[in-house]
Amino acid sequence: MNSIILRREGPIAIITLKRPPINALDQEALDELNDAVGEVEADPEIRVLVVTGGIDGIFCTGGDLKYWRDIHDGKEVSRAGSEVFARIERLAKPTIAAINGHIIGDGLALALVCDLRIASEKATFRIPEAAYGFIPGWGFIRRLVASVGRGNASGILLTGQPIEAGRAQMIGLVNELVPAERLQEVAMSWAKRLANLSPASLRALKCVLLGGDERVCFEAVWGGVDWGEGIEALISKRTPVFRPDRKSYGCCDLTERMVDVYAKTSYESFQK
Repeated sequence: MNSIILRREGPIAIITLKRPPINALDQEALDELNDAVGEVEADPEIRVLVVTGGIDGIFCTGGDLKYWRDIHDGKEVSRAGSEVFARIERLAKPTIAAINGHIIGDGLALALVCDLRIASEKATFRIPEAAYGFIPGWGFIRRLVASVGRGNASGILLTGQPIEAGRAQMIGLVNELVPAERLQEVAMSWAKRLANLSPASLRALKCVLLGGDERVCFEAVWGGVDWGEGIEALISKRTPVFRPDRKSYGCCDLTERMVDVYAKTSYESFQK
């Protein structure tokens, strides 16, 4: 169906969700997303990933209930989204969610697995699952608590009330708000800035931020090629030129330990 569009602008990959009418994801769309992420992961020339919505005013509305209602196995549903979202989170390259409009349900899980979130001032966030007899199942709840704290997460999850963009920034759900017409410009500006940094350093920082061993990650970059180029450029008062990073994993065994953690915890939460 081509619900996921992958394109490149130099070292930046852009994944656009375009599944009318509301960017709700079925298994086919998740498979397409997984394939696109795999291409980004495998290409050392790509340094940054931007994820956005291709439907005016809508980023993502989570799972397509018209599709998933026919699947009664909670484990199957949970793993479907959790695995590809966790793969985005584990990418060794920085990721940016350019939130162009409404987010509903596990659509927010997709935004939360990105490292940075830039939102349109018109964006809204709503998690209505409690009103429909289930809970978010794609690894969302734990990430939400980590991002905004338990109190704010409780308010979002238990009440199901929409969160306006200003409130979302205030509680730490998004990093920056911009006028809708400037969203792509600002997202690409951030991406270009990241693309000029050391890929090895960004990979190590992501690993630590996700819970990796800080000492091991420091030792992995100290004395490396990027380390040498960066310090030489600093001393020579020139702009460093970093080579593509051909490693697609972190500095320690964190990524291996994370492979199934969200799928497992999401399913356990779903069963309770």
